[in-house]
Amino acid sequence: MARLPFLLTIVHGGTVLPRELTTRLALTPADVFYDSDPWTREIFSFGETVQGRLEAEVARSVIDIDCDPSLKPPKVKDGVVRLVTRYNKPVWREDGEPTLEDVNRLVDRYHRNYHDILDRVASRGGVRLGIDCHSMAPYGAPLDPDPGALRPLFCLGNMGGEGGEGEWTTCDPQQLQKLAQVLEEEFSDLPLQEGQALVSFNAPFSGGYILKRHRRERNGEGTPWLQLNVNRSLVLAQEPQDPSQEVEPPDSDREVVSKLRQRLLNVLKRFAERLAQG
Repeated sequence: MARLPFLLTIVHGGTVLPRELTTRLALTPADVFYDSDPWTREIFSFGETVQGRLEAEVARSVIDIDCDPSLKPPKVKDGVVRLVTRYNKPVWREDGEPTLEDVNRLVDRYHRNYHDILDRVASRGGVRLGIDCHSMAPYGAPLDPDPGALRPLFCLGNMGGEGGEGEWTTCDPQQLQKLAQVLEEEFSDLPLQEGQALVSFNAPFSGGYILKRHRRERNGEGTPWLQLNVNRSLVLAQEPQDPSQEVEPPDSDREVVSKLRQRLLNVLKRFAERLAQG
């Protein structure tokens, strides 16, 4: 069977802390878990059914590969090298905050290397669309763009507006709409809370540095990109009000993760068919 024409990137699924910095970090395992996109590496593990897949192992709590590398501490606390988690908890011990040398080394080792590889993989002839894969908390965290707000089950982003349109979108609005249609068909059986959308466009997330850097050119050349956010309530049965109080992160339910992975693979297969139809 031919591979699906997609390049997937899973940038916030890692939990590895840079070994040379662990004694300077104030993070608990729960901090790392809830500040990441839990189990996205397993959820989007489609193997050779897609044209390409790239994932980061380093924890987003320390360095955010989906953040503009110019946003550095101490000027920016939640930039490329983070001083606080999304739940506003310090990442570093009082006497361990990173120096400029530390920041630049982390950017060189993890951020720059990841994007260089992504550039090369995206140039493969069979890649028709890049998909930046994330999970999101059911409600906005304190440092998220929508603190406390109820979120949809799926959010699709292309740096456009509520309809996916805009001057600098990273993919055509029609591509978002086709993916949304397939998601709605596949997941129509899921219950929604009052006021909750099944699929939204560019709210609460429209895309990060991956879409900004790797977007197609304004003349339409290059690989189009979109961001796919999955509500982690679909795999995480219960989330504490203050995740930083958890001593240990929960274990994954392999059966639940496996079922979601299969349904998302069904979505991508039908999405590819509709893209091929034009």
